[in-house]
Amino acid sequence: MDKLAKIFDNGKKINVIKDVAVQTIGAEETQRAWAQARGILAELLAKYPQLTPKEEEHTDLIFSHIAVYRALMAAHPDVAMKIMEQGEAVTAKQTGATFQKVVRLPLGKTLFFKAFAAGCKSGFGPEAGFANTVHAATASEYRMDMTACPYATYCAAEGCPELTHIFCDNDLYAYAHLDGIRFAREETLGTGGTKCDFWLKRD
Repeated sequence: MDKLAKIFDNGKKINVIKDVAVQTIGAEETQRAWAQARGILAELLAKYPQLTPKEEEHTDLIFSHIAVYRALMAAHPDVAMKIMEQGEAVTAKQTGATFQKVVRLPLGKTLFFKAFAAGCKSGFGPEAGFANTVHAATASEYRMDMTACPYATYCAAEGCPELTHIFCDNDLYAYAHLDGIRFAREETLGTGGTKCDFWLKRD
């Protein structure tokens, strides 16, 4: 399977957004938009050939979303953002449901904080295009300020900074309703802030 097919044809998030598009604009219009988006994605992948594997873990998602958004905006600008928001929310809520199951387990909250810290360190560091300062990382609290983010960087570079907020909103769906854990955030880079501040704390 080539990279384009792996990202676009078999990407879970893109296929969920596609389902929302079918419900909104119909199957025929969706197929037309998806054919155009596939070509846009191929151009984006060719445009940024020197990305590291850690960066690609994020840019594969970013570029596929940009491609779909551009294609939808070209033919259906009145509902393009709505489709992107609703589709992305579906998988983000599924992630939140998975986290909820974890934190309800005995010692689940401790496991959650340890896994969250490890995930941020391995997948959201400088090698992946992020810049951050961690203020607390314990078994009951994680607090971090993100000052550079590839989601904001590439959406802006490709002329659609307004798309970035769908990725920011994922955090609300995933973390804001967990039993016994409080999630607080005041701003994000994707919505005009100077940083993305994360604060997860055990109640």
